[in-house]
Amino acid sequence: MKVYLGAVCETDQVGILQSHAAFSKSHEIVTDPSAADVILILGAPPFEPQRLLDYELYKAYPERCAIYSEDDDCLPLIPGVHTNAPISQHTRIGRIFNYAHISRNGQLQNRFLEETTSPVPIGMKAEKRYLFTFQGGSTSILRKRIYNLKFNRSDVLIENTSAYWHWDNSQPGRLERQRRYAETLAASHFVLCPRGAGVGSYRFFEVMAAGVTPVLLSDDFALPPGPAWDTFLIQVRERDIAKLPEILEPYLESSTERGRLARQAFDEYFSIEHEFDRFVELAAR
Repeated sequence: MKVYLGAVCETDQVGILQSHAAFSKSHEIVTDPSAADVILILGAPPFEPQRLLDYELYKAYPERCAIYSEDDDCLPLIPGVHTNAPISQHTRIGRIFNYAHISRNGQLQNRFLEETTSPVPIGMKAEKRYLFTFQGGSTSILRKRIYNLKFNRSDVLIENTSAYWHWDNSQPGRLERQRRYAETLAASHFVLCPRGAGVGSYRFFEVMAAGVTPVLLSDDFALPPGPAWDTFLIQVRERDIAKLPEILEPYLESSTERGRLARQAFDEYFSIEHEFDRFVELAAR
């Protein structure tokens, strides 16, 4: 399949996809949009829909266009791939799909998680000290509720890291915070992945890549098609977060195997080697 990459505003997603396209065995990037089977439109913010509607390529080839958006809000204006699409009629009929954040491999990548590309991920080498952990910013009501829970257990770590802003490379202590995040993730049997400002979670795919069992806390997130989610993913309803220790303890014996299967699914569907092909296949649908 021939693919043309277009952008309605400045974004590093074009460069990331171009570099990962080198691994493709099925698709190629072309420089002429008229020769493309699929035109991927990147960087279209949902709060400026007119920008997309006025985009020259969309007006010229609307039937070939699919959007990709990592925004917290999902506007299903045209078919495409998102990171925060809620379960809806659009996801049920296959008009839009969720996928991992492409930007996680860009300039803001946590270098201490780069080891997740190695044959043995960090989460399968570290000694486990925690039943479950969560380190994240206060970007949703659900996360605020999690911070207020008192589990009173030494093997549970809940930390509000709102003082750390991952999208700012200039803040002091950045590398140390990233190192500690990676070490804590690796030392956990389970890592909570609660919804943030959107229904999705950036860390969801980081946890899979690290070979650790993800615990999804988002009632409305539409899981990406492909992986056998029920073999490793644990989903807990948002209303049941106070029961997390009782819910997760029965899974302790299977946490290592679930982590292995999570990494296996990541390698097959979301790794750098497969990202471009999987992404294009979803957009082409």
